[in-house]
Amino acid sequence: MVFSKKTFDSSFESYLKRNFPEHARRILQARANANLVRFFYPLLSFLIPIVFFASIALVIALFKSKIIEEAQKGRLSEIISATSIQNIIAGIFAVGFVFAFICFVFGLMLGYSKARELIFKSEEIEAKMRHIWLVDQNDHQIVNPHQNHSNHSKKHSLEHEPEA
Repeated sequence: MVFSKKTFDSSFESYLKRNFPEHARRILQARANANLVRFFYPLLSFLIPIVFFASIALVIALFKSKIIEEAQKGRLSEIISATSIQNIIAGIFAVGFVFAFICFVFGLMLGYSKARELIFKSEEIEAKMRHIWLVDQNDHQIVNPHQNHSNHSKKHSLEHEPEA
């Protein structure tokens, strides 16, 4: 997603868009994806464990009265009470938050390494395209030299031409 358009493209960029639009699209797409990966890998790595542990705590909170009622009938009546269930829910949240933070750190590292890989691939494609562009520019200058260079080279070649 491009937020601002450049008013000036370099000759390479215009050449790339004109002659190799698919490669130009791939290069721009890889750079955009790298920015998305840097943002969403850590975010999702943090949110998924939070949602998982929060849903477990929510289920326990919703069935709190039923759990207490069933526990009082059995051997766990002295262990499970209303305050112990609140402590269990707080413990689940604490474990979930710690696990989510650890996952966030791993997501951050994974996101940046994946973004670096995407940028490397786009730069690799760009380097290959720049090589083709430079060869094409060089061929173009050999076939159609500038006016100053052509007059100078004609004079230079006439001066050193062997006489027959």
